[in-house]
Amino acid sequence: MGALQFHLGKVPVRIHATFFVMAAVLGLNGDLKTDASWIVVVLVSVLIHELGHAGVGMLFGLEPRIDLHAMGGTTSWANHVPLSHGKRIAVSLAGPFAGFAFGAVAFTLGMLGAFPRTEMGEVVHGQLLFVNVGWGAVNLLPMLPLDGGNVMTQVLHIMTGGRGERPARIVSIGIAVLLIPVAIRLSWGWWGMLLIFSFLASNWRGLQEQTAREHDAPLRASLEKAQAALDAKDAARVLEFARPVALAARTAQVKAEALHLVAFGFLLEGRVADADAAIAALPRGYAPHPQLMALREVAARQ
Repeated sequence: MGALQFHLGKVPVRIHATFFVMAAVLGLNGDLKTDASWIVVVLVSVLIHELGHAGVGMLFGLEPRIDLHAMGGTTSWANHVPLSHGKRIAVSLAGPFAGFAFGAVAFTLGMLGAFPRTEMGEVVHGQLLFVNVGWGAVNLLPMLPLDGGNVMTQVLHIMTGGRGERPARIVSIGIAVLLIPVAIRLSWGWWGMLLIFSFLASNWRGLQEQTAREHDAPLRASLEKAQAALDAKDAARVLEFARPVALAARTAQVKAEALHLVAFGFLLEGRVADADAAIAALPRGYAPHPQLMALREVAARQ
């Protein structure tokens, strides 16, 4: 499906068609006016939430991009600027608190009678409070990838000297499990259950990836030795250091680096078939380096 693209000031915004589809599904009740107002309220409210993240990020030198999609909204960054834990917390909190501020404005206007005293006026007022205050409160739960989970992660990084991701994932999994009976009790419906299980799955996957990265960290010393041997064109040493890493690595990045070095080592020895086997074993999404393929062409002609 296509996407609507525009800029709000310096911030590029992309709204995917799936955002409107999911907003419609969530608020569908058969009344055209109510359904239409719900979609508009969700659109404006999610945009304000993401602009909260974007605005504070810009204060810290980041270049934001906003995407609205089936799972809500995401603010990403076109550049990389090192941020302290405190600044990361500020960026995370800016989204929900922008929504709270918008909700507070809506509440105040309601108290002042600014909304039409009609059934439709009450519906829109209620929708604004529900999305900006209700969803904002849920978003502060200490569970990744919610904003509250990101805040928790940064706090744990501060407490553990940068080792906060694993405990944050474990807490997130525990919160997700505890929310299952709550969702059933409060009749959150299929969308609430889908979100809970998607958060549960993403945190479990993140925990496994963290374990794999920690396993592979010590292997980088061998890769550095293999690279030094390659610079010296010492094929035997390249293979001595790189082959065990290729067999032991659990992350795609480290495995790909090791297999590249293995292939280079084989080519230095003229073993084109073995180099081809190493290239074929590269993880999905990793292409052989052009220099490797150029060396292979030379070796194949000899």
